[in-house]
Parts: sequence; C-alpha cells; structure tokens
Amino acid sequence: MHDMEEEEEQDEGIVERENKGKQNMLIEKDEEHSKWTHIPSDILEMIMKRLNLIDFLRTSVVCSSWNATFTQAIANKHIKPLPELPIVILQSHRISISASSVLSIKLEEVCSVINENTMLLESHHRYHGIVEGWMILSISLFVGITNIIFFFNPVTSDVVLVPLPLKFPSNSPIPSRSNLKMGRMVASSSPKCKDCVLVCLFTDYAHIAYCRVNYDKSWTMIEAKGDAWNFLDVEFFNGKLYVRTYMASTSMLVYDLQDSTDNPPNPIVLGEIPPIRPLTESMTHENQIYVKGDVIRFLTIGYAAEELLLVYLYNNYVSESGNVGYMNVIKQYASPPQVTKCEVFKLDTRSNEWVKLDHLGDRMIFLGYNKSYVMSRTLLNCNGELTTENSVYFALYLPCPEPWLNPQLGRLCMTDNTIKYFPMEDFSVELDACPSWFLPSAW
Repeated sequence: MHDMEEEEEQDEGIVERENKGKQNMLIEKDEEHSKWTHIPSDILEMIMKRLNLIDFLRTSVVCSSWNATFTQAIANKHIKPLPELPIVILQSHRISISASSVLSIKLEEVCSVINENTMLLESHHRYHGIVEGWMILSISLFVGITNIIFFFNPVTSDVVLVPLPLKFPSNSPIPSRSNLKMGRMVASSSPKCKDCVLVCLFTDYAHIAYCRVNYDKSWTMIEAKGDAWNFLDVEFFNGKLYVRTYMASTSMLVYDLQDSTDNPPNPIVLGEIPPIRPLTESMTHENQIYVKGDVIRFLTIGYAAEELLLVYLYNNYVSESGNVGYMNVIKQYASPPQVTKCEVFKLDTRSNEWVKLDHLGDRMIFLGYNKSYVMSRTLLNCNGELTTENSVYFALYLPCPEPWLNPQLGRLCMTDNTIKYFPMEDFSVELDACPSWFLPSAW
C-alpha cells in the first residue's frame, strides 16, 4: 500500500512539472507575441512601406494593434506598399465563360497567380477600364438597351454603383445605332471622390457619354459632327478629357467636363498629332492584304499623372480582303501580326505640341486597350531583368484563326527594337480572350 502511495505521489509530481513546463512555454510565447504586438506604430509603418501588396494586407490580421495601424494607413493613405508590375486579366469574348485567368510576369516568364476556379469577373460582367485600382464593369439588363455600371475593387471587394443606368438615347438620328455597344471607359478619379466624372466611348467611334457620378441626374451625349470627327481614344489629364480623333488633321480635342456650364461643352482643338513616319505600306496579292508599318495608338498619363503620352506601336500584318471592317478595323488576321518598333511622344502643355522621346528615362510603359500604365523603373519591386531601360510591354487582342492564340503579350526594347514574346500556351487561358493590364490597390 505504501509503495502504491509513493508511486501516485511520483506520478503527480511528474504531471505537475509537465504542467508547469507548458505554462512556462505559454508565458514565453505570450511574452514573445507581446513584443510584436507592442511595436511602436512609427516602426510598424516603416516595415509596412517595405512590403508588397499581399504582405501589406496580411498585417491587418496579425493582432488588434497591427490592425489599428493598418486601418489608419488605409484611411489616411499615407502608407502604401511597394509598387509592383501590373498583372494581366484575360476576359473571354464568349459570354458562357467567365474571365478567371489572371497572369503575372515574373523572371521573364508568365505565371498564373489566381487559381483557375477563382472567378475574378462573372460571365455577365463586361470589363471597360480601370481607375486607381477600381475596375469599371457593366451588366446589360436588356441586350443593347440599358446597362448598369459599377466600380469594383477586387482587393477590398468594395462595390460602388453608378446611380444612372447608361442608355443610348432613343431619339438618336440614326436608328441603326440605337443598340450601340459600350467600349472603353475612363474616370477622372476614384469613385469615392465626390467630383468623379465617368466617360464612355461607344464602339461606333462617333459618340461619347459622360456623367458626374455624384451630381448628374442623366448622362450627357457628345456626338461627332458628321464625318469630320471620329472619337478613337479618351484619357483624363489635369482634370480635363483628352479625345484622340480621326479628323482630317488628326487633332486632339480637350473637354472641360467638370466646370463647364454648356451641355455638352465645346471642346478646345489642339494642333496636329505626330504623323506616321514612314507612311504605312500595303499590297494586295491573291485576296490577301500585306500591310507594313501599321500603327496602334495609345493615349496614357505618366506614373504620377504629371504628363500625357501618345504611344505609337508599329506592326506588320496579313489579312484577307473581306476581313476589313468599319474604320479599317481588322476582323481577323491571316496570321499573328508582328510588332516592329515603338515611338513615344509627350505633350508640351505650354506649347500644346507633341515632343518625341528618344529615351524613356525612368519610365516603363505597359500598353493595353482598356488601360495603359507608365511606371517608375527605380520604384518597382521586382526582378531587375524585368525593368531594363527603354522597356515597353504590350498586351494586345489580335483575332487570328486557330491554332494561334488571340492574346499577345510581349516586351519591346526601344534601344534596339528587340521583341520578347511571353508564351501563354502552357497556361489554361482562353483562346478568344482580351488581355488587360491591372494594378491592384487597397484604395
């Protein structure tokens, strides 16, 4: 009996020592955790400034004190993560397929950053543009009649609904145009800004609609004056809307949509935009058109919105005679067009003349139909091989017959006009998909 009591006492001693050991470990962990939770906010802010976007967002779930610093940083916008390369979103032209392909350029290769099953955009959402990390999307309630437009931030999942549905006016002088499709959209600022102006360029190249999101009770339509104007591209710069036209003099129109009392306002006409040098050459042989020196033009603002750039991307292509549509838009190429060179022009705001840039300096350019970006090479948080000087990235949709892919993603070096294409065949990307650059933001 005595031996059994001694054994029980020994067992109790062992259990007690083990419990004390666990308690000490927990105390040490709590103390260690306490050290991290009590980091001074100014030091934590210095850490957050050196994180990429994903790690920056993760700081909000470490503990309550970190979350408080994160929340204050978001509210005051005084701390932002390191700038990174834009990602590429591929939206299918087929309504039945959702645009879930999201690609990222890493170490001069293309890699998928979102699982195939992740639906960034629903199949009935149409992507029209982006402003400060917000996607501009639409839902068609009745085909070609009424469209609900909204802003969506995929980082925060915030949605801002544009209160006015966009409907092409039924009193249009050209009835056949009453079912126009909405094309590219641009906004003057974040949708949370009270002065946000939203602009839609229609696909007939003859109509622009705009509304001041928080003030206007209806959309205002700007119509091209006969065949003299055609609206090809739009961009906000210094609070005004710049419109590239297809006038005889290929001018640029400037609209003040914020402060004008006219409805619609009268534009200021800038001088001629830079001509194509040398001129485009074309030759027809056995029902095929061979074109050399064709130009795709892009209008974009600088990385700090301090400059307006006009970019010419030259290419050679072959198409069938019957595949050339309105405004010389190619319905389908016979084979993938080949990019050859790039020219960049900057608007001199004092003389309103375009000045050619022979060297990009600190700039890196990302060209896309719905959105183009200009970023600082020295500020980007990525591999140095991706930020070599004079780099121009392009993400294009060029409809071609199978087996070629319609999306074309590549990089051009303006120093020697060398081209590098990024293969996407190894990734489950939709053949009939339009690529768009996208720069995520928590704001």
